[in-house]
Parts: sequence; structure tokens; C-alpha cells
Amino acid sequence: MSSIMGKTLHVDLTKGKITEEAGIDEKLWKQYIGGRGLGQKLIWDHIGKPPYSTPDEAREFALSPENRFVIMPGPLTGTPAATSGRFAVCFISPHSGTTSACIAGSRFGMLVKRAGYDAIIIDGKADSPCYLYITDETQEILDASDLWGKTTYETDDILMAKHGKNACVGCIGPAGEKLTPIAVIAHAKDSFAGRTGAGAVWGSKNLKAVVVDGKQKIGRADPDGFKEINRKITSLVLEKPTTGEYLQTRGTIVLMHVENMHGTLGVKNFSETGNLSYEDCQKISGERFWNEFNWGKVACYACPIGCHRKLYINGEFLPQAEYELTWSFGANLGNYDPYVVTKAADLCAKYGIDGISGGNILGYAMESTVKGAHDFGITWGDGEGILRVVEEMGKGEGVGADLRMGVKRCAEKYPETAEYAMHIKGNEIPAYDPRTMAGVDLGYATSPRGADHMKSYMVGCNTLGTQISPKELLERTVLNRDKITFTIGMQHESVFYDSAVLCLFLVLTPVGVEDNAKLFSTATGIEMLPRELIESEERVFNAERLWNVASGFTADDDALPKRFTTEQTPYGGSKGTISRLNKAKKMYYEERGWSKDGVPEPWLTKYLDLDDMRTKLGV
Repeated sequence: MSSIMGKTLHVDLTKGKITEEAGIDEKLWKQYIGGRGLGQKLIWDHIGKPPYSTPDEAREFALSPENRFVIMPGPLTGTPAATSGRFAVCFISPHSGTTSACIAGSRFGMLVKRAGYDAIIIDGKADSPCYLYITDETQEILDASDLWGKTTYETDDILMAKHGKNACVGCIGPAGEKLTPIAVIAHAKDSFAGRTGAGAVWGSKNLKAVVVDGKQKIGRADPDGFKEINRKITSLVLEKPTTGEYLQTRGTIVLMHVENMHGTLGVKNFSETGNLSYEDCQKISGERFWNEFNWGKVACYACPIGCHRKLYINGEFLPQAEYELTWSFGANLGNYDPYVVTKAADLCAKYGIDGISGGNILGYAMESTVKGAHDFGITWGDGEGILRVVEEMGKGEGVGADLRMGVKRCAEKYPETAEYAMHIKGNEIPAYDPRTMAGVDLGYATSPRGADHMKSYMVGCNTLGTQISPKELLERTVLNRDKITFTIGMQHESVFYDSAVLCLFLVLTPVGVEDNAKLFSTATGIEMLPRELIESEERVFNAERLWNVASGFTADDDALPKRFTTEQTPYGGSKGTISRLNKAKKMYYEERGWSKDGVPEPWLTKYLDLDDMRTKLGV
């Protein structure tokens, strides 16, 4: 019995019709793995050639009924595999204009499969607000008029009360309804399909929520073999201090002191990177939250790590902000009040906003204001202002009506602020200053969906250490051919974990491609050799590149904001560093088998069986 369920569910919102369809061909599972890879493949094949030729036209298309949305668990989702409580959602992004795949946790992906489906494919647009109720017995499009305008928390409570405690809700908040480009989809209130505007796509389709439940068994083709390799992988996760201790006890914000010590933590919109004292860092550190505010621990399905936390702070029970949001509303804004950081993240969850982009946008607004470019009415460390503006972004009111659109669009409206807009391809830059780690800058620039640390987790090997050699790869400032090769390897590894779908924290462990190939094979019954898995990872990444090239993106878009290539890091453990992106890109394109214009060479697409895609796209 395979972990692949053998059916997909097609929802046509325009026609108000739901259809069960045959399963996906075995060859495609082997070539695209599932999740991120296969979900996007279902979109690319449906659209054919993009009906647009520029990124801005792509952003407009993304909010049309023609943009397909795919909820895609992976072949390992819902199995006992360590960290298998993950799934992907795929779409053309209204924020970056790229092809995009977001990964989220909770029980949602597992229940999609227990309902009997490998994918839920959503096309068209409903005439009025609706939600989907999907189980192994029922598939319905239901009225959501009474839910429209409600927050994600309110929506989750109402639908869980209606459909039972065993269900799981994915929903959008007011930000998604208003087509905010940084809107997210919230799952079970605490896990988010969080970057590049998935929530806005649902809003454009009048889709408020998807409720899933099911009782079908998710099998394993070789139960004994699966159990053996999963036991090994789980042991490797628990033996590594980062995943077996630090993340377990202090959550993701255990990174706060680590990154500050290295001088890699962005401060005040990256204008003062490294200028954060130990005392200020301690105020928003994992150690402080653990010792003073921790109320409990939350884990995704089948996760031995359990990095989420619940807090009791200032008389409120709140979810702990993850590391990225503690940075974005903390050091990034010159704010070291743990309650403000936590509450800002909670407001993002409530209204359905991407907290990385949200905090980055506020940093842009504060620096623009302080330096006299444009007065957004908020300055460094203004805790009350932070909470006010986050709420305004969620509601689309006040200064938030502009800021919710993202720094790229704001800088186009107010060109005098352009130098303070920290984004790549429209997607706001996350916590790590790309000047301070060779490979991180390259990963940001060449990510298929704009600035993104999760599509090449070079942060880990640069500041946390991994089981790699030679030691030179661990030295943050080294830029050589080996570092380029390692960056590519990390991009490919993220493809596997995003497609299987497992947690990306596994890249911090000694789990290798042989282990992953065996896990896939024993779960699905589809034999996957290590070399074949590497080819599949490379195929997905290059297919994403082909799509983006056909969408009008060029090598010039693989770029960093000017600050990172012209100004040295001013303070701290990485003082004096600067990105050498142009040199890195040249080596990277050569190593990848791409032309000087950043396009995969014909021999490469032939080798990866992407010639048909290339021909259809006209690349």
C-alpha cells in the first residue's frame, strides 16, 4: 500500500463544480517528487505559455480567475516520517510575479491525504464568498458570506465549531479579502502559507476557507524498510544539538544571540547591521522568552522537534513570534519590547499578513521617515506605532493602505524612498544581512520566488554548522567555486524537503540523499535511486527558472538592493563585509549550466527532460 492516495480533487469555483479525478502518473511523482515540484507542474501544464510577458503583468494575472491554485501534500506528508506534517500550496504570485510554492504545517496536509487526495486543484472564481468542506465522504462548496470580514482566528473558531474538533481549517483574514499582496493563509491559527501572497489569490477567488477531515489510512509500500530508515533519520534529528536540543527548548528564536554574535542580524532595515548590544539582544532572545514567558510547546504532526511556543505575556496568552518575526518587529525596527514583538506577530496572524514582509515594510517606512525621504509617521522603536500600523495594514486603512502593498510598489509610488526598499523581485528580504555570508546573497538573488532564505538555507552552514567538509565551507566570508557548488546543493535539498514534504530543519542534520531516496522509495513503492533524486531536484529548480524567464524575468532581476553591494557592513562581528554578488553570479551560472543571461542551456534542459516545457514556453 503506497503513501500516494491515487486521486486528485478538482474544484471549479466558476461553475460551482467539484470532480474527483484520476491519480497522477507515476513518472511525474518520480520526476517532480510532489509538493512544491509537482504542485507547480500541475499549474504550468494547465496554463501552458504565460499569457503575459513582464513581471508586472504576471502580478496582475495572479489575481485573475485564470490563476490556478494547488494544495499539494507530498508523498511523505501524513506518514510517520519525522517532520511529515507539512504540505505545499502553489500559485503564480501577485507579490513577486514568479511561480511560487509556500510550505506550511499543522494537521492540514495530513488530513487532505486522509480525505483520499494527493492534491486539491482550485480554478476559477466564485460569484460570492464561499468555503470548501472536504472529507473522505463529502466534497462541498458552501456559503461563506457570514465569514467574510472576519479574522483568521474568528473564522477558525466558527468552522471548527461547525465541523468538529477532528477537522482542520485553512483560511484567509481581511488582508486576503482585500487582495493585499502580502496576505497569507492561516492553518489551525498557527501555521501559515506565508510568503508571496497566497492569501490574496484566495481572496481573488472569493475563497474564504478550506476545511479538511478524513479517516483514510496513508500507507507505506515497504513498512519494514520505511520503519528502519525513518528510525535512522529520527535519531540523526535528535542527536544534532540544533534540532535535538536548542530548537526543542527555546524555539526558532534561539537564533537571536547566534546571529547577533556573528554580526549577520539585520538592524534598522539593514542600515545598522551589527549594532545591537548583548543587553538589547537579550531582551528579545529565545532564552528570555523561555525563562519568563513560556506557557507551552506546540508541534506539527509527526515532528520530533516541536519548535512552536505558547506564551503568557503582559496578561495575554499569545503564540510566540518565530525568529523571523522577532527580528522583523524587533531588531529590524529598533524595538526591544518582547510584548510589542509578540503582539505585532499576533496581529499579522489575526489579519492574515506575512510577518517577514510586514516588519520589513515597517523598517522601510521608519528609515524613509527618519532620513527625510517621506513621512510615514513612524520612527525607530515606536512600539505603539508598530502595533497601530500593522493593524492598519491588515485593515487597509491609514498609512497601511499604501504599506500593505509592499516596499516595491511603495517605492514606485514614492520614488524618493527607493534606496530604503529592501526587496528582490518584489519579495521583502528576511532577517539575514546578505553582505555577511557568501552564499546567502546568492541564494536570495537566485531564489525562484524572490528574496527567500528557505529556498537555499545557507544560513545554517554559515552560522550553525552542518556535517560537511572541507571546513572552508563553514567560513562565512569565503567565496570560491566550492561555496557556489554548496549553494546549489542547498537549493536542491530545499526542493526535496519542499516537495516530499518535510521540514527544512532537516538540512541542519546529517540526513543525506541516500536516506531521502530510501525514505521516498519505501513510502511510495516507486524506486528512487540517489542519483535520480538529485536529478529530480535539479529538474524542479530549472523548471521554475524556465517559467520565470518566460514570465519576463532576466539576469538583471537576480540582484540585491544597492546597499548590500556598495556599503560595507558598518558594525559588529561582520564589520567591513560586502556582497560580491556579480562575481558569485558568474560562477553560479557557469556551474548551473545557464547562459550568461541566466537561462538554462539547451543541453541541460534536454538532460533534465525539460525540452517540451522549454518549447511550449518559447524560451
